[in-house]
Amino acid sequence: MEASETIKAFCGKVGIPYEPDKYGTCTFKADGLCIAVTDVREIDSIGLVGDLGEPPPERLENLYKMMLEANHLLGGTGGATLSLNPDNGRFALCQFFQCRTTDADVLYSEIERFVCTLETWTKVIGDFRDVLPSIPKAKEDASDGLPDSGFISV
Repeated sequence: MEASETIKAFCGKVGIPYEPDKYGTCTFKADGLCIAVTDVREIDSIGLVGDLGEPPPERLENLYKMMLEANHLLGGTGGATLSLNPDNGRFALCQFFQCRTTDADVLYSEIERFVCTLETWTKVIGDFRDVLPSIPKAKEDASDGLPDSGFISV
């Protein structure tokens, strides 16, 4: 099955609209977190990307060390990769799955696991911000226009 067909079947399974952009990416929210699922034709794969927010302004070296250790052999990331998006300077969690081994049910399970990892790292990064009382936390805007999948209640 092609990536776009698998993504479309996944969207149908969880009740979110299948409206890919010009890059083949569908974006939705799961448990309040923004997830992008992409048809990566060049490598016959499905890509997942989750936003982890902006790096905290202080103690960044400690956080980078922790993230690098977690990336080592993917031991602390559930098979995903922690990264810094060079386009916007925000942290991201990324993972890819080969199309030939992924159907809508497998993708659902993998996204569920991905969301759990994303939640964990969002909390870790948020905790680094929380220990800095002089820096106010940004309010989240719930009106971001992304469909909420309504799946994976934690």
